[in-house]
Amino acid sequence: MSWSDILKEIANNVLLEVQPLLGTEESRENVGLGASGDVTKRIDAVSENVIIEYLMRKGISCIFVGEESGTMRIGDNPEVYFIVDSVDGTTNAVRGISFTSTSIAVSYGDDLRDVEAALVMRLDNGGIYEAEKGRGARYNGERIEPSGINRLEEAVISIDISRSPENVERLLPLMKRAKHIRSLGSAALEICLVASGQLDAYVDVRGKLRTTDIAAATLILKEAGGVILKPNGEDLGGAPLTVISRFSLISAANIDLYKEITDLL
Repeated sequence: MSWSDILKEIANNVLLEVQPLLGTEESRENVGLGASGDVTKRIDAVSENVIIEYLMRKGISCIFVGEESGTMRIGDNPEVYFIVDSVDGTTNAVRGISFTSTSIAVSYGDDLRDVEAALVMRLDNGGIYEAEKGRGARYNGERIEPSGINRLEEAVISIDISRSPENVERLLPLMKRAKHIRSLGSAALEICLVASGQLDAYVDVRGKLRTTDIAAATLILKEAGGVILKPNGEDLGGAPLTVISRFSLISAANIDLYKEITDLL
């Protein structure tokens, strides 16, 4: 099986287990603390366990990096890294808000730049964003690309300001300039919407995003032809995948729109 086939099979297994939990009391039960220090909800634990059990059952030897379990070795001779956020948008998921996803990336090295294959699945309808390095990006099998919008006054952008009141004033010039503002609650899925042209940019300057949140979506956007960088223009690579680091990023349809956003920040 190709990595694409494996990732789809894993994501479909997650979908079967998670969909009945969406919006339920059971889904929001606190069951511990994840490796990143955030509270683990039952829906997070269930979905991540589905992925771990699949890898063990299929004999896929890897270094697993999950938001809940942290870094763990599966099998005797790991040759790849699996970077997973099994439910990205947990708050949406437990409230029954349909904008939530599962994010899985495969990498041959311990760096975001080494990601070889990626998948982000919508957990409301099973829609699949995917990419393999050098082969472009697709949604449900059809090639995708960012929009041609390169001016904020024509752009629809998503900005995450949750739990970050100190950034509101910094973001006001950007919010005033953009045509429309959204805040949707799943970074992986929002970056994929930039890749497919439904959003023109996604901005998160809170310093709270983790590698597990965006490892898959980063490859998908790059393969689609979009831009994803830190606000200071630096590449996102360089940080080990096995360390759950936190950072800010801007993803945009093109470099002109990225530069206009950073100029305002």
